[in-house]
Amino acid sequence: MNPTVFIIDDDPDQVALVTAQLERGRQFITKGFTRADRALEELRADPPDAIVCDLVMPELDGISFVRRVRELNRTVPVIIATARGTEGDAERALEAGATDFVTKPIEPRGLETRIRRALEQAPKEALLQNFTQAKFDPHAIIGKHPLMQQVRAFITSVGSVPQVSALLLGESGTGKNLVARGIHTASRAAGYRFVEVNCAALPASLLEAELFGYEKGAFTDARQAKKGLVEVADGGTLFLDEIGTMAPELQAKLLSFLESRSFRRLGSTREQSVTLRVVAATNVDLAGEVARGTFREDLYYRLNVASQVLPPLRAIRSDIPEIARHFVKRAAEYFAKPLPVIEADGEERLQRYEWPGNARELRNVVERSMIFSQGPSLRIVDLAPAVMPGVSAGADMLTLPRGLTLDEVESRYIEATLKQLDGNVQAAAEQLGVSRKVLWQRRKQHGLLTGRE
Repeated sequence: MNPTVFIIDDDPDQVALVTAQLERGRQFITKGFTRADRALEELRADPPDAIVCDLVMPELDGISFVRRVRELNRTVPVIIATARGTEGDAERALEAGATDFVTKPIEPRGLETRIRRALEQAPKEALLQNFTQAKFDPHAIIGKHPLMQQVRAFITSVGSVPQVSALLLGESGTGKNLVARGIHTASRAAGYRFVEVNCAALPASLLEAELFGYEKGAFTDARQAKKGLVEVADGGTLFLDEIGTMAPELQAKLLSFLESRSFRRLGSTREQSVTLRVVAATNVDLAGEVARGTFREDLYYRLNVASQVLPPLRAIRSDIPEIARHFVKRAAEYFAKPLPVIEADGEERLQRYEWPGNARELRNVVERSMIFSQGPSLRIVDLAPAVMPGVSAGADMLTLPRGLTLDEVESRYIEATLKQLDGNVQAAAEQLGVSRKVLWQRRKQHGLLTGRE
């Protein structure tokens, strides 16, 4: 059967013209409307395969119409038509949920091509919507320990309350990203975007532009306007990871946004509003940061509407074998290897280890083990020296503190190698696998050259 297309325009002549153009090739069935509200009624009763709608209409304009359509149907293609054809019109239409944008006078062949392209894409969009709107599966959070049961209950409770802010606390590697996604999936906003921002990855000025967007000319390199991630996440969830690193000047702007859910792009005077949930996460003691004056107290209380501390692995030792088996299964699928079984003795040793890197460290150990593993079982010797009994730092091992940059690690390793070899540069170069010239360049870069060099 040919696809049905709704044509909506307050000008009856324009409706008749587009209808005639689309039906000429007998590829489409059309229904014309001069009132958007009538089209919405028909949409509820008998949804079309695609919609072509005018942007400027007296009672319900095209932007508002698209928003209403998306409340009823998330996937039907909607093509907006306008005589003005400005970049701002196109951006507003697409932000509202339109699929495409055409200018008047409408070129028949071009419109047909756009409709066909949208119809080809529609099944993929529907599949994506079905996937993203799936209900949260509590079993995605692994573990039977009471602390993990609390985490699952927290996800379900917070997800059921629209737009409530949440704060996730805990050590690095405890799964804060997974829990944030779980809250999103458990909510009514599951069909919208989940947008993650690492606050530690960008300086304050760039982070502000990334979050709130900017207008053309707002600063030297702003050659065109750009939507911020707050706009991108409209309707869904904004996940602010490493919130404890956010600069004080940006904390004030974030607080203002959380209070009103409104903002202005950099270089703009126009206030915009969004509807979204904010989930923040940190591995630092925010209450302590507040006491030290490095984190705003009012922002802390605004974020801390609902909070949950995620337990480290050492606090849920009984769940470690199950979590490890999950990572083994994932790694086997990824590396296209037969699924091995962790030896019982290996599971016991995994439980005895402290896991300072938590689940992230466990996953890395399992993946590394799978790369080198041969045979049907994953032996304890495959599970890294970190979990082997009787292994400790000795004369041949270099212990480095956490928090070093890559340059600092390289500098210390070169220094330790030279010390071990009594300053023999040629032997150090050979042991490090580089030429003497390259080693000299690295030592110069790190300030390790002696006066006579």
